[in-house]
Amino acid sequence: MPTVNQSTSKRHAQHVWTDPLSFASTLLVLFVDTYGIEAFSWAGETIKMEIEDDFEIQLPAANLDRLMVAISLVTTDDFYWSLPEFVRWCNILNGDSAGDAWDLADAGEIAWGVSEALLIYPPENNEPFTEEIRGYIGAILDREGIINPPDVLRLAVRSSDLQQTVEDDFSDDPVMFAAIYGFEADKTAAIETYVKSQLLGLVQQLQQLPAVAGAEDFLPRLLAMLGKEEDA
Repeated sequence: MPTVNQSTSKRHAQHVWTDPLSFASTLLVLFVDTYGIEAFSWAGETIKMEIEDDFEIQLPAANLDRLMVAISLVTTDDFYWSLPEFVRWCNILNGDSAGDAWDLADAGEIAWGVSEALLIYPPENNEPFTEEIRGYIGAILDREGIINPPDVLRLAVRSSDLQQTVEDDFSDDPVMFAAIYGFEADKTAAIETYVKSQLLGLVQQLQQLPAVAGAEDFLPRLLAMLGKEEDA
């Protein structure tokens, strides 16, 4: 018969597995703590079946998708080399399901996708992304009119100098010039606020995991990222 602590731990794990707000990182830590890294080689359907049988739950499709993306981040370089996977995984890390209609990842989704990917498995290369992916990020920033992006998006390669264009077109109209820069600054601030709120939410989830040793690897990196956000 399970002890009270074991029952409480299982109930909390059930909540994590089924909570639509569970982050990919949280699901990955719980998965490794339960099954070990050798389970990274399991097929998605096997993973789903094992979790549902062991924890007596129905695993939501979106949660399985986030877990599979987290595992792929650890075991492959696809996020850094394949533009379609980069876009799809950014969307999934932000709550979409793999079954949703394909759409472009916007600047906020990219910012969180890159942040969580770097947290889950930091690459050895200081510039791991292909020119194609960096160009995509630049195109999204141009499309959204973001002149000075948050630090996490400064890896973008941009085809045009949006700042120079604004200066050339509106330097003789100080009111419009100030309005454009103010509006642009609000967009950047909103992305930074979103990423920080995501990081704080992830810290809380990891701290609440019952006796999961893997969280100890995540928390120092998380706190370091939060420190950078607060200094910005």
